Amino acid sequence: MTRMEEWAVLFDLDGTLVDTAAIWRSAFVALINARQPVPAGATDGLAGLTALEAITTIHRRLDWSGLDPVADVASVEAAVEQRYRDGATSWHAEGLHLIAALQADGVPVGLVTSSSRYILDALMAHPGTPKFKVVVCGNDVKRTKPAPDPYLLAAQRLGLPPSRCAVVEDSPTGLASAVAAGCPVVMIGDQRQLAAGQVTSLGRLTPPSLRQAVSAATHWAPSDAGGRRQGLDSGPAGKRIESR
Repeated sequence: MTRMEEWAVLFDLDGTLVDTAAIWRSAFVALINARQPVPAGATDGLAGLTALEAITTIHRRLDWSGLDPVADVASVEAAVEQRYRDGATSWHAEGLHLIAALQADGVPVGLVTSSSRYILDALMAHPGTPKFKVVVCGNDVKRTKPAPDPYLLAAQRLGLPPSRCAVVEDSPTGLASAVAAGCPVVMIGDQRQLAAGQVTSLGRLTPPSLRQAVSAATHWAPSDAGGRRQGLDSGPAGKRIESR
């Protein structure tokens, strides 16, 4: 049985702990520019889409019939990976401070991202990268965000019910995933989402405030999300471009 003091925090990656939106957008623009001038709006509205969904949207908008979207996904992801290895982005200092404070209090910390493992590995190679108790990538589940599978799997690996795992997210896609899993959620930024608490930045969060979110969740969340644990078989998944 899970004791009341046992809890954890699961962090989203893109846009929450690391700014990556500009890197992905640059890779999309470079792909388009290699074939034609980039029309206005070509990369608009791709937030929350997997890389394949985003590329498919671009193909449709630009009438790129006959071109292979899977090959373009590989090209874009390779460009993003290289930018990560070149140090084009870094971990938020506020996030690193919060993670260190949680770990000092003995709170397990996990990372849940829809990015593929090899792209994440490029980022995790940076000096000062935090250590996570569990890491769930897009490759680890059949259905990635907004499906509940990633957060359910992370909770399962921690040996905790989802209601004991506070989630820190920044996108509606991630919010939907965490809420569907039964996790209490805190949103970063002014997302105007009624289904979760909100703070303007990571610097506004503390271990006690996250613990309070978990305590509040115990009054409404099921203690066992077993009914939602179906579909957690490992398998390939699209890489979701969060917070774009």
